[in-house]
Amino acid sequence: MTSNIQSTARPIPSPRDEGAGRDSTNGQGSRFVPLNRSETPGSAGVSPARGSTASRRDAGAPRIGSWVGSGRGAAQTSVARLLRRNQTKEEKELWRALKAGRFAGFKFRRQHHIGTYYLDFFCPTAKLSVELDGFQHGLPEQMQRDCEREKFLDALGIEELRFWNHQWNRHREGVLLDIWAALHRRTGCVAVMRKVENHRFVPPNPDKIIPSPTKPKLR
Repeated sequence: MTSNIQSTARPIPSPRDEGAGRDSTNGQGSRFVPLNRSETPGSAGVSPARGSTASRRDAGAPRIGSWVGSGRGAAQTSVARLLRRNQTKEEKELWRALKAGRFAGFKFRRQHHIGTYYLDFFCPTAKLSVELDGFQHGLPEQMQRDCEREKFLDALGIEELRFWNHQWNRHREGVLLDIWAALHRRTGCVAVMRKVENHRFVPPNPDKIIPSPTKPKLR
């Protein structure tokens, strides 16, 4: 299910069922503006006042500047954690198949933050995003938002796969096979020799797979 929640002070969505959707935007609204590193107490260019909180920090404690420098602010992290806790039943089931190297060793992340979007599942090696969608994604307004999101990700070299919740519920083996086929196509790897003891998905013989039609290039 797509999560287009922006990093602002807007209300956090409550836990939802299969039919409920997350607040989705086209990324045009206000955005979280991180502090400039030079304006952060204790960072380069600003000396903390004697006796201040910054001067009393432990050397190994994380600072706001370090979060900003990594491009992953505290606000984004909090939203991502909340979205992970509020996963739908289908998302939880798919995550059990993908996590900890179970899916042929490929590494996946949940609710990965990119721009103003949160990707349900993201494989950094293949630059592949996987989404599970409810009925609301069939509505015209949401379809337009999803199209804009897909264009944004495509510009970054990220491919997005979308499946309906009912596809997962009825044909999950087919969904997993499509995900693996995309990983294989984008990386050339049948499997990754990572956490081999965790592998649960058995990759098919690539020579016996009929390639799926290539998606038309977005304009």
